[in-house]
Amino acid sequence: MISNLFKRSLTVAISAVAIVTAPTALAQAEDVSDFYDDRTVTVVAPSGTGGSIYLYALLVSQHIGKHIPGQPDVVVESRPGGGGISGANYVDRIAPKDGTVIAELHPSGLLAPLFDRTAASAQYDHTENQWLGTLVARTYVGAVWHEVPVDSMEDMRDTPIRFGANGRGSGSYQNPRFVAHSMGADLTISAGYNSGGETNLAIERGEVQGRGNYYSGFLATNPDWIEDGKLKFLFKMGPDHPDLADVPTARSMVSGKDNLAMLALLEAPLNVGQAFYVHKDVPAERAKALRQAFMAMIQDPEFLAAAGEMNLELDPKGADYIAEFIDQIRNTPRAVANQLDQIISQ
Repeated sequence: MISNLFKRSLTVAISAVAIVTAPTALAQAEDVSDFYDDRTVTVVAPSGTGGSIYLYALLVSQHIGKHIPGQPDVVVESRPGGGGISGANYVDRIAPKDGTVIAELHPSGLLAPLFDRTAASAQYDHTENQWLGTLVARTYVGAVWHEVPVDSMEDMRDTPIRFGANGRGSGSYQNPRFVAHSMGADLTISAGYNSGGETNLAIERGEVQGRGNYYSGFLATNPDWIEDGKLKFLFKMGPDHPDLADVPTARSMVSGKDNLAMLALLEAPLNVGQAFYVHKDVPAERAKALRQAFMAMIQDPEFLAAAGEMNLELDPKGADYIAEFIDQIRNTPRAVANQLDQIISQ
């Protein structure tokens, strides 16, 4: 499902791809081509295989290779755990830093280094990444199964509800927890599921009554739930979506300067979305080649068709767009992060 915003973003993307003509640049391009010839590039997905985060990484792995000089083979590798912490730690600490590893961002992983509770385990710094671009900024929703007897977060003040989540470090735990706390809602979250797909199965089995998720994630993995009205959406966060015009924003539910500052911090990763990066130590000429390959890929008709077949929404943007929100996260006062951490760790 390709949004209308993609058409506007595509013009920006095309203008961002430089045509290299200088002899020195040409020599560098030849060196990059020689490096990637007969090598394999790995796209690391910081999630299990059952959800939309993995599907975006799979999509990139299937289409970026032909745009990289030397046209290397490309594979996808799943490294779930800790709301993106495990995958990001692998890329930062263990994976090769030579340009043969492209990492997908788990948006929740942007915040983990800020929190005292997770800072020790989050041994990376996403503010130092070399960004390739993002495929889509994603609207986040809190949803319950259609048979659950609540229609709003206000109803949950008197009716206890149980959500499923991938882990306490994931947005599926943190975002609903913050909104419920701010509203005084009676929400319990079971955080033991390995992927969004497992959580969705738990909803169908009645183990839990709802979850927090990307709206486009539901569209990708369970479009029948949307078509058949099997979900009720209680709130939305981050960038808006035309399908959700009647769903209240978390911002409309939250009051007070401190709560609004914490909400802004939670929403920053949603605005970054499904971004891809390489480690800061990857040689600059290879990082540039991968960035150009990413931008060329998002114009590729085969890539666009495949995204449509996988029900994956696209609204791609370049590295400069990502930098704005990385700066917002970097400049957030520590006191705001600490206060948010106390709430979402409950």
